[in-house]
Amino acid sequence: MLQKYKYYIILLFSSLVFACTSEQDSSSEPDVSSVKVNVAIQRLDKDLLACKDKNQLINFFNAHKSFVSTYFQVLPQDFDKLAERLLPVITNQAFQDFYKQSQEQAFFGNTELEDDFKEAFQHLKYYYPDFKEPKIITIFTGFFAQDILSSPELIISDSLIIIGLDYFMGKKGKFLPDIYDYQLRKASPHAIVPQAVLLLSAKYNATKPSEKSLLADMVWYGKSYVFGHTMMPSKADSLFIGYSDAQLTDCYTFQKDIWAHFIDNKLLHTNDDPIKAKYIMDRPTTPEIGASCPGGIGRWLGWRIVGKYFDENDKLTIQELMKETNAQKIFEESHYKGLPDEEE
Repeated sequence: MLQKYKYYIILLFSSLVFACTSEQDSSSEPDVSSVKVNVAIQRLDKDLLACKDKNQLINFFNAHKSFVSTYFQVLPQDFDKLAERLLPVITNQAFQDFYKQSQEQAFFGNTELEDDFKEAFQHLKYYYPDFKEPKIITIFTGFFAQDILSSPELIISDSLIIIGLDYFMGKKGKFLPDIYDYQLRKASPHAIVPQAVLLLSAKYNATKPSEKSLLADMVWYGKSYVFGHTMMPSKADSLFIGYSDAQLTDCYTFQKDIWAHFIDNKLLHTNDDPIKAKYIMDRPTTPEIGASCPGGIGRWLGWRIVGKYFDENDKLTIQELMKETNAQKIFEESHYKGLPDEEE
């Protein structure tokens, strides 16, 4: 799929295309500077790290019962056992050094988290005036919760966002969570809020339960990415989808070949879950297309389709897009043909 000898020419060309696109997009961005939002981040990581013995830990648990029960999946009567298990972790010197690193300027010793949530919340409230800013809690447990929760890095609800900062230290962290290398691009400090916004988008992303096709899944993901980019226009596409800049460039350039694979193999309307998983689920690559084709390529194609549909309909609002459940309509009216924008 990917022809390396063309890479540098393609990268230069595509960079120019993306630069022009970004410039055009920025001129149409709404002014949200006057939208008042409350970004309340409770730094329980600092409170936890202040505990030096078992009694202090139990006092911490009792002071934050709801959070502790949610994040550590324990009832109050088991706080004593949890303290016995957690104390050796947080008092370990390697853990202390890891947490100290997290407070450096390059990680979380800055205002990026607050600034990013402010941008996201201002846009969310601009488009959805009834949006209520969730409370935000940060925690740092040295991956202690990895064996407890399926997603210890981010827990999202309408009223609460819990962030496991240790899972977002990226490749430069002293320690890495138990994930694959290709997943680390979505595990950097810069990716926290874009990933949180994608999860928040599910509330607004209407679906038709009876529609089980791969196209329907692609469009659902495409809508979530368009939503994310609308709420955080300053952020790079890579922070939402987890592809490197080189992968995004190659996908854009070789999308005709990617699209041909979907059409030639009649994939769009398949309801076969194992087949759909090959193109939608998180994987290091999509070898069915090529050894260098990134995983989850169906999500990226869905983004292209929905993005073109959104661009083709000037009067369509993001709210209307998210309410649209007819994936076939979105596909047909997008006029997507697997070609770069400038060729269509």
